[in-house]
Amino acid sequence: MSVGSSQNVESVGVAAPGSVSGVVPQRRVDGWCRHAIPVPSGGGALLVVLCAVNFLDAMDVSSMGPTLPRIERGLGMSPAALQWVVSAYVLGYGGFLLLGGRMADLFARRRLLLGSLVVFAFASLVGGLADSGGVLIAARLVKGIGAAFMAPAALAIVLATWREPAARDRALGRFISIAAAGFALGLVLGGALTGVSWRLTMFLPTVLAVVLFVLCWRLVPVVAAEPRAGRRVDVAGAVVITGAVLAIVFGVSHASTSSWTDGVTVVSLVVGVVLLAVFGPFERRRRAPLVPLVIFSRAGLARANLNALFFQGIYVAFQFVATLYYQNVLGWSPLRAGLAFLLSGVIVLVAAPRFALYVARVGAWRLVTVGMVLQLLGYLWFTRFGHIDPVVLVIVQQVLVGTGFAAVYPSLNIAAVSSARADEQGLASGMFIAAVQIGSGIVLAVVASVFTSHAGAGLRAYHAGLWTVVGIAAAATLLAVSGLLTHGPVRPAVDVDSAGSDVAADAQQPAEEAT
Repeated sequence: MSVGSSQNVESVGVAAPGSVSGVVPQRRVDGWCRHAIPVPSGGGALLVVLCAVNFLDAMDVSSMGPTLPRIERGLGMSPAALQWVVSAYVLGYGGFLLLGGRMADLFARRRLLLGSLVVFAFASLVGGLADSGGVLIAARLVKGIGAAFMAPAALAIVLATWREPAARDRALGRFISIAAAGFALGLVLGGALTGVSWRLTMFLPTVLAVVLFVLCWRLVPVVAAEPRAGRRVDVAGAVVITGAVLAIVFGVSHASTSSWTDGVTVVSLVVGVVLLAVFGPFERRRRAPLVPLVIFSRAGLARANLNALFFQGIYVAFQFVATLYYQNVLGWSPLRAGLAFLLSGVIVLVAAPRFALYVARVGAWRLVTVGMVLQLLGYLWFTRFGHIDPVVLVIVQQVLVGTGFAAVYPSLNIAAVSSARADEQGLASGMFIAAVQIGSGIVLAVVASVFTSHAGAGLRAYHAGLWTVVGIAAAATLLAVSGLLTHGPVRPAVDVDSAGSDVAADAQQPAEEAT
């Protein structure tokens, strides 16, 4: 969006005489005057709505877990087909996130968010009305694709709206903590709704998505992002990277129900790796690449995404093993098993925004390292199950893991996106969320394979699964330590340095365009 008049200067939140009432002027030193959006007088309400979008996505992922046995009986699905109710969503979500993130940079984020909410609501409705497993799986796939465009658009709007560092960290902390809390609370909601009907777990997201569509229509500024003139989506690049991610996610998901040496698994993983290998050279030759490779030079971005891939996967894999232990060994109901994760969700909801503010003081990687150590201790503690009272076991584990999650997740997210330029925010957001989703699928598949290989061995299967979680958590902790040693405790600069190219571009604009 070019700046061609004083009216346009006002509309993007740059300090100018007679600025629009209710718009908080932003500092010109940002270097993002052409891309920033105004913070409306009801900015608090806007943040709440964007956080609710993030909550909806996270809640929908986790709420399906407690419903699976009821779906299996209600639709007559086999166990092998049942896991695709979850995997289909991850497949669509993880496969299209990079495309969704890039489109959030190239097209109007408000339109992208509204459109994806419509797709999400419609797919949820179809899933709730499904009379066969195939229809439900297809609906979950489409729903995941909708979420792949919805999540980065919402996060990009947050990043573009709150530009001042302290305000941005507060907004990011709340936005991120809501996702983590939604994942934990989704287990509770899924268990409660399943007691009535599994279809309610599909109808509830439909209602919430419709409500959020109306609220986003009213609260998200129309100037949140304008289509960039002369830009277009790199369709060929999108096909290559989406195909690579789809093949890898499909391969690891298939491995959890067959084996890692199964022909379909091997072919899928080989295809995914080959497409991933050719993606970099392919993008270098594109005039308008889907993923400009220069983004990997941003401070800490690649390391943060790699850490996120393992970190979230560990968390999901632990919940998989623990939920089975609660229900199959302790005989807890789905609702009670879901409530066992409630404490960590509350801790994350309260503590994550505060940890996000500490990033500016102590640095992202220091918090990531401390948080990973706490999580590792929590998982180690849980290996003592059977020797400790279950209530004490759960409370201590939830406090350690919840506090660690609250420290790690916002810090990694800030490290991953804060060094991105304004025209890279959607892509950086999509890359981070993609790492989280793909990591969930890969680590869960590894842990599920280990667990399944010990099926029939009683508690040995749970021990094997948990020690696999502990081993991967230890490796992720070492990766966090290496990030601290490499990047130091200082947070990546964002407000001036990362905008340098934009500032230079602004300086070259004709004088009449800047007035």
